Amino acid sequence: MSVIFAIALNTWKQFVRDRIFYIVLIAALLLLGFSYFLATLTIIESRKILLDFAFGAVSLAGGMMAIFVGIVAVAKEIELKTIYTVITKPVSRSGYLAGKLLGCFAVLAVGHLLLTLTIRLILLISGEAAPAGFYACSLLILMESTILLGVASFFSVFSSSILASGLTLAFFLIGRSNHALLTMSEKGVTAEVRSIARGLYYFFPNLERFNIRDVVAYERPYPPEMITWGLIYMLAYVAFSYAAACLVFQRRDLP
Repeated sequence: MSVIFAIALNTWKQFVRDRIFYIVLIAALLLLGFSYFLATLTIIESRKILLDFAFGAVSLAGGMMAIFVGIVAVAKEIELKTIYTVITKPVSRSGYLAGKLLGCFAVLAVGHLLLTLTIRLILLISGEAAPAGFYACSLLILMESTILLGVASFFSVFSSSILASGLTLAFFLIGRSNHALLTMSEKGVTAEVRSIARGLYYFFPNLERFNIRDVVAYERPYPPEMITWGLIYMLAYVAFSYAAACLVFQRRDLP
């Protein structure tokens, strides 16, 4: 475990020094600033517009951060051959991946925390109170991003950084529109199409289960068990992604 935490700490330091990570974070903060400007253009339901746009920006930024750190943490080290400085030491490949995943999650969680506090600050400046479900919404967005982090880590162990980014982005987009697969699985033209759509629906992550942005923005009630089931779903999907990544990485001959 000490080796895993050492790799996680080194991963954290790597991204703290990485300027690209700060560029992504600054871009997200600018989006939040724009959401405040957008809300000031209207008197009616300004807080609803602010929250809806701001949480949407956090979700998008979180997805991009997850893809970035998940790909760079492993794929870039393989491409630059800096991975040899780690795996030549007494550490298993599964331990290496666990450390990388843990370090990336720490970076992602801190990024989400900064963005959430920024929204809270904007609400204070606007003289608005945080609605019920504010922090629950932020936590669910972090869970969504963590799933993408697991997917990115899986693709990064056997493909180039560009290809892994494209594949993870595809998972992100399909996961956001997973309801279309559900509709196709129920109303497909043939039984074969319905079976394939049903299989894809369960294979791709259902990211819409983490979306309560509209509910919170318009102060409507949401099922409190969404947090519990969302956490279980996230842990299961990340564990599956990690196990698959370990299986592939163990069999890969590094160049």
